[in-house]
This record gives sequence, C-alpha cells and structure tokens, in this order.
Amino acid sequence: MSKSKINILVLVVLLLAGAVQTFGQTIPPAGSEGKLIAILKSNASHKEKADACRQLGIIGTKKAVAPLAALLSDEKLSHMARYGLEPIPDPAVDEALRDALGKLKGWPLVGVIGSIGVRRDARAVAVLAKLQHNSDRDVAQAASRALGNIGNSDAAKALTRAMIADSTRVNSLARHEGLLRCAERLAADGKKSEAIGIYDHLRGLPAAHQVRGGALRGAILTRGRDGVALLREYLQNKDYIMFSAAVQAAQEMKGSEVTKALTAGLNGLPADNQILIIQTLGKRGDARALPTLSALAKSGAKSVRVAAIKAMPDIGNASALPVLVDLLADTDTEISKSAQEALAALPGREVNAAVMAMLNSSDTNRQLKAIEMIEHRRMTEVSSALLKATRDDDESVRTASIRILGDLAGEAQFPVLVELLVKAGSSSEIRAAERALSAICTREAKPSAGKVTIRRAIYGAIGEGGSANVTRKVAKIVAGGSLSVTASNANFGDSAPSIPKQLLVEYTVAGLTQTKTVREGETLTLAAGATPEAFIDQLCSALGKAPTPQKLALLRVLRVAQGPRALSAVRAATKDANAEVRSEAISVLCGWPTVDALPDVLELTRTATDRRVRILALRGTIRLIPLQDVAVQKKLAALKEILPLIQRNEEKKLLLGVLATVPTAEALSMAMAHLDNPATKEEACFAAVSVSEKIVRQKPREAADAMQKVLRATKNRDVTRRARKTLDEAKKRTGR
Repeated sequence: MSKSKINILVLVVLLLAGAVQTFGQTIPPAGSEGKLIAILKSNASHKEKADACRQLGIIGTKKAVAPLAALLSDEKLSHMARYGLEPIPDPAVDEALRDALGKLKGWPLVGVIGSIGVRRDARAVAVLAKLQHNSDRDVAQAASRALGNIGNSDAAKALTRAMIADSTRVNSLARHEGLLRCAERLAADGKKSEAIGIYDHLRGLPAAHQVRGGALRGAILTRGRDGVALLREYLQNKDYIMFSAAVQAAQEMKGSEVTKALTAGLNGLPADNQILIIQTLGKRGDARALPTLSALAKSGAKSVRVAAIKAMPDIGNASALPVLVDLLADTDTEISKSAQEALAALPGREVNAAVMAMLNSSDTNRQLKAIEMIEHRRMTEVSSALLKATRDDDESVRTASIRILGDLAGEAQFPVLVELLVKAGSSSEIRAAERALSAICTREAKPSAGKVTIRRAIYGAIGEGGSANVTRKVAKIVAGGSLSVTASNANFGDSAPSIPKQLLVEYTVAGLTQTKTVREGETLTLAAGATPEAFIDQLCSALGKAPTPQKLALLRVLRVAQGPRALSAVRAATKDANAEVRSEAISVLCGWPTVDALPDVLELTRTATDRRVRILALRGTIRLIPLQDVAVQKKLAALKEILPLIQRNEEKKLLLGVLATVPTAEALSMAMAHLDNPATKEEACFAAVSVSEKIVRQKPREAADAMQKVLRATKNRDVTRRARKTLDEAKKRTGR
C-alpha cells in the first residue's frame, strides 16, 4: 500500500476514533499528535499535510514545533505551518520563528514576521527593527506592524528611530500605525506618560487621517480629566477629521466638565459640527446639557433645531417637557412633528401628566396632538379621559378620541363605545366608532375550537417517504375543544419509521384559509377566537334603537364579531322595512366569513330578483362552499349546482380559484372547461396545475393530458415551470 493511502487512512482513523466538533473545528482524540507529526515528515499530499497542521494547531505541543517549523520555507505550506505554530504555548515556537527570520525571503518571511507580532515576542524587537529597512517593501511594512503588535517601549523606540532615519514616506503608514498600536498597548499597561508622548507626536504629523484621529482620541482619553483642555482645543479645529475624533473621545468620557466643554464649544461652529456635538450630548445622557439643547431647538438652522429636539428623549429628563410642548405649535411642520415624536419617546410619569394637561386644554390642536401621543405612548390607563374627550365640542377631537379608544380600550369600555356609535353626530364619528368596536371584537376574542374548520392534515416524512392523511384525527382533536395539536407518532401512528416527520395542517378561520407546518415533536397551535357573547348582545340590542346610518355600521361590526347570535340579527335585518338597511344586511350576509351563512346565501342565489343581490349571493356561495366540513364530492356537487348561474367572468375566476384547492380529477375537468375563454385562460391554467400537482400520482394520465394543454395555452413562466414538472412526473408513472 502506498504511503499516501496510509496517510489518508491515518486521518480517517483519527476522525473516527472519537473526534468531536467545537466551534466548527475537529478536536483530534488524545494521543494523535505523533501520527500527525508523522504525516508532516512523510511524502503525504498537500491537503493531508495542511489538515495535519490545522489539527496540530489545536493539540500541538513542543514536539510539533520542529516539524512545523521545517515547513516555513515551503511557499505552499508556510501559511498552514504558522497556523499550527501560533497557538502552541511553548517558547520553542518563538525561537523557531526568530530563527526563520534569517533564512526566509518574500511572502514566507512576511508571514513569519506577522506570526511573531501575533505572539508578541519581545525578544524579536532588535531583529524586526533592522527588517524595517529591508529592500522588500512588504517585509519592511510587516516588521513595523509586528513591532506595533508587540507594543512595548523598545518596540516604540525602534519605530521612532526608523521614522527619523528614513526621510522617505514609503513605509510611513505602517510605522505610524505600528506606533499607534504601541501607544494603545502602553496605555493599557499603565505606562501613560509614554503613551501620551507617542499620541502627541502622531497627532502633529502629516499622517493618514485614521492615524491622526486615533492619536488625538488616545491623547484625550489617556490624559483622563486633564484631557478636557485638549478636547476644548480641538472642538474649534477646522479639520473635521480631528474635530470628529475629539467629539468621539468625549462620548467615552464622563463628568460635567466634558458636558460644559461640549456645550461651550457649540458657538460659532458650522451646522454639521453642531449636529455631531448635539448627537454626542444625547448619547452621553447628561441632563446638564438640556438648557443648551433647548435654546438650540427654539431657533437657528432647521437641521440643528431638529437634531437638538431628537437628542432630548435620549437624555430622558422631564425638564425637556416645556420646550417640547411649546414646539408643538411651531409653524414649521418638520419642527412640530419632531417635537411630537420626541415627546412620545420621552419616558416618565411627568410626561404622561403633561400629555393629559394638553388633552384637557381648550386648544384643539393641542388636544389632537395629545391624543396622538397617547396612542404613540400606549397610555392604556387614560381610557376614561379619552371617553370624556369623545364628548368634546370639536368634532375632530371627538373622532380622534374614538379612533384611539379602538386601539387602547377593552371589555370595560365596549358598552360606552356602542352608545357613542348610536349617538354619533357625524359620518366621521360613525366610521371611527365602527372601527373601534371592530378592533375590540377582534382583540378581545377568546380561543374557540368551534371557529376552526380543518380542511386537510398530512403527517409524514420530510421529502421522500411515507405519509398519512390524518385530517379526521386532527378535526376530532379540534372538535374536542383543543386548538393545539402535537405532531407525534402517538397521535397519528408512524407512517415513516426512523425518518423525521412533520405535520401539515390546512384549516379555515373566519373564512380565511391558513396552512401551518411543524416538525415531529413540536406542537401546532391553530389561531381562532370567538367574540364574547356580551359584546354581541350589546350590538344586537343597539341595532333595534339606532338610526339608519348607525344601524348600517352595527351590521358591519356584527360581521366582524360573528357567531350564531350575530348571524341571526343580520338575517333578520335582511327583511327590515328600511330598504337601505335591507341592502346593507344582504351585503353583510353575502360577505359572512363562516360557513354558517351558506344556506341563507345559497337561497338568495336561487331566489333573488335584484341583479346586484344575485351577484353578491353567487360570489358568497362560491366562497363558502369549500369551507364546509363535508366530503370533497359534496362540495363539487354544490358547485355544479350553481354552475348555470355563473355567467360573468368575475365569478368564473372565483370558481377557478376554489377548484384549484380541490384535489380530484373532476375538479380538474371543470377547470379545463374554462381554458378556451381568453378572459379566464390564465386562471384556468393555474387551477389545472394546482389540482394536477395533487393528483398526479393517482391520476397520471388525466394530469398528463391536462398539462399538455396548459403548456400550449399559458404564457405565465411559473405556471409553465410547474406544468412541465408535473408532466414529467406523469410520464414517469405512465411510461409515456
């Protein structure tokens, strides 16, 4: 057997002998270091040796240093050898890397210099100092950066001497950055005076902006409290890079002196500079900046005013209230809107109290802004105050209050809102009350299994594998009052042993079809809810005494509330003496979201003489028939019964949408009958493909014939793609 094959087997054995995964890396088992070293010394392939280097970087000891170091001169493996050497915690690594400095050239040498910097080998400083003058620019720059990573006093001196000795600027960036890192390291080690000396030197040089800015930041922060004077100096600097570096440093400093320096430095600055300081004041959160921010918010350049307003909530102090409240009346829309948003974001009870004072004022604009802030701040405890505002003399205040109550009110306020709707004095108030009541009905609905109709449930393997239709079992669980179904073999049997499974449930809630999928062991929760009966009783009671416009709104709210009692009230209203009420009741009935209304709507389809009513009823019938909890054949029979009444293309398209969900050959045939109508051709193609995808295994010939016709008829790319895929599946099963 060749050595290469032996080495491959060694690696395989290592992986199979109990290796574990951690953070994406494989940790070899104990005792494998010798085998990995043997691979490095053999004539193994490049990949095998690279993998061995990677593994030795995890478990290597002093034994691995020499074999890894031997590869440093190999241009193909030098990188991986350093990858293996750098993590080994033994001084022998540093000796090997220093020894390699005198033997390597080019990129291998650059790499070794980088590794010395990573390991911060102080004994290499003298050699690296000389390499800064190497004729190979990459080597020289790598040496300067490595000295920066080592970061001690000797490294800093070596970098400084190189800068003085070399008048050219060829390698200046690497030396500047190296010195900057030295200063950072020295400051971290407590040698602040040395660090400050370097920072001060660098910030005065014509260096790259990141070096000058970083040096200024370090010079200010390292000085501590004494850095405030330097901060003040640079806040007036015309160089924006240095100015912004000073402001950045201020964001990291604490104390009132810093706040004073920032606020005093604002005078006479360009708008962009002022905005940067203002944003920093907000982030610092010192309330002592608020007087200055308040003054800036009142006058001056708009961009500066807006920035000052936006900074106030960041500080989060209630003393900003008076200014922000006054700015709500500013003639500039952007300023007033910014003030309103700032007030909404400002925390604290004092702010809520100020909002309530605005609501109780006699100024309509302030009242309206207060109502908006109540909504933004989600002040749910002020419902009583909002109810009081619904009786305000101004219609806009009344309407806005009613609208917000829809978002904040609950069961306790429902009767009052019903009464408000009945007594509403304008169409805008009626609309607001209708929306508010509808929102509360939806929000306060209680879980109810009776609102759910299970259309389809499949439990089985993910991808290829066995599956089972468990529709009846899921429907039985839901009928028993549970809206949570666990995907488990205990519930549905094991249709695919030893294969991960999932549960897919397609169900209808309030007339809307939803599909949810969970993996085996997870629980699927069906969203459904029933409006409290007390709400429906109150709505029905109000229906009898409400004027016509309000009665129409109540009928629409009843459609949202649903339930047998609500449906009965709507059904009765279809026979109301008032023609307007009858018309609205019929519209609500035909748009009823649950299948309970199907008998009434179907009867209207058969008996209505008014064309508008017939169309509404027909559309409602087409929509409700599939929601029945009956066999598919019964649904198809009901659809066939109304086929003669479907004359308009609009209703034909609705029918095709329903047929797309019925997985039978008969539904496919009904869909194909509309393929020749230019107005319904694309809908027919979509329905045919949707049905064929579901029945291709059971009815491959019918699916194949349909898909061939669809491919000739459609221009839709997605439908074409699906049709071709289904046709290919059908041909496999028919052998054609």
